[in-house]
Amino acid sequence: MSYITILVSSFLTMGLVLVNFYYSYQAKKMLEAKIGKTENELVMASRPLLVAKAVVRERVTTGEPDTSSAPIGTKTSSDQPLASHFSHFELFNAGYSPALGLEISLVNEEKAVLQSESLGFLRNSEQALPFVPIKLEAHKTYHLVCEYDDIRSRERKIWYQMWLPFTTVESSMKGMINVKVAEMDFKEVPATMHSIASLKP
Repeated sequence: MSYITILVSSFLTMGLVLVNFYYSYQAKKMLEAKIGKTENELVMASRPLLVAKAVVRERVTTGEPDTSSAPIGTKTSSDQPLASHFSHFELFNAGYSPALGLEISLVNEEKAVLQSESLGFLRNSEQALPFVPIKLEAHKTYHLVCEYDDIRSRERKIWYQMWLPFTTVESSMKGMINVKVAEMDFKEVPATMHSIASLKP
């Protein structure tokens, strides 16, 4: 009888040990997941974040259209008393640290680079950075792409990308265009793939 009692007691003890081990393991996994989530949130909260917006220029006279910053095209006069056209893009650093090694590119639908500019850095406290496309054709799809990094991303060997797709449409001002902007997309790419010539959304 005592042998059976010892055997049952051993099984119960083993069961309790296994249950405790299971709950300890689950608690450890939950803690690790929470720590990982917190670390990601800290990275996101402290990283640079480039955003872009399209700027529209309005004309309120019946004279020649305002072409001071519009993309090159057939700039003919218009008889409309009020018209507007796409002027340029403005880039902001909406994050909490400087964007380093900033590269801005205009690519077409086939991802061929049409225009590119480089900038050392863009602080989050700086004014908007203008980007004026040299030439855009109506009824085409383009992407404005920004690539940049920061101190932490250099340690992680990644680059940040911001993709802004947009489609060009004819403006009410003859010879000018407007743009329909889609939603911005934010990506992280390995530093080994960092190349404007091989951009892939």
